[in-house]
Amino acid sequence: MAVVRTVLPRKGIIEPQHGANYETDLDTNWQIIDSLLQDANDVQAAIDAAPTVSAWVSDRGISGVVSGFTLATSATLAPGLVAGVLYAQGSRYAPTTAITLAAAPANSTSYLFYNATGGFYYNLTGVSGTAGDAFIGVVVTNATAVVSVTQATKIWGQILIAPGVAGNFSVPHLLGRTPAGALVQMTASGAIWFQSLTMYDNTNLYLVSSDPGVTAKVQIW
Repeated sequence: MAVVRTVLPRKGIIEPQHGANYETDLDTNWQIIDSLLQDANDVQAAIDAAPTVSAWVSDRGISGVVSGFTLATSATLAPGLVAGVLYAQGSRYAPTTAITLAAAPANSTSYLFYNATGGFYYNLTGVSGTAGDAFIGVVVTNATAVVSVTQATKIWGQILIAPGVAGNFSVPHLLGRTPAGALVQMTASGAIWFQSLTMYDNTNLYLVSSDPGVTAKVQIW
């Protein structure tokens, strides 16, 4: 009798030689194994099909620095910048090599952003050029050098609040976009809460203090 072998379609398993009486059971057993066996390709396919962090932050309009991307003053008009992790347009950017920035405008207060397609850029408005750009921080220059820098607030960051007087006040949040949410955490007696008409926009938090001297931390994302 001729030897008949079958190569199963999913993983290329070869069924053993067929013979009388038992080949049906063998075929069934091997077909079950072939249907259930998983390899690296199956695992990767499952990962590719699953929702990702990038999709999550993109869907919710969240962009900015997660860690690192620390600005530094410089003897030239190009500030120093340490690499880190950020999200822009839903894409994660985590360079492993040193970052060299272009020169910032002289005698100016500039705002540094990162775009997933175009890279780093400065503007003088503090408003991102494209939705989803990540804000890195503020760069102040004189004619020849970077004289001061201010870091952006991290995607999950805290802002210290100490208004000094009772009543309405505003605080820059340095996220570079309108927050997805914010939570006031009191650190002294009294109360601080958001104003009723506008809680926050792409530049400031709008708050109310019950008394002079109260303090708080605002968790912001």
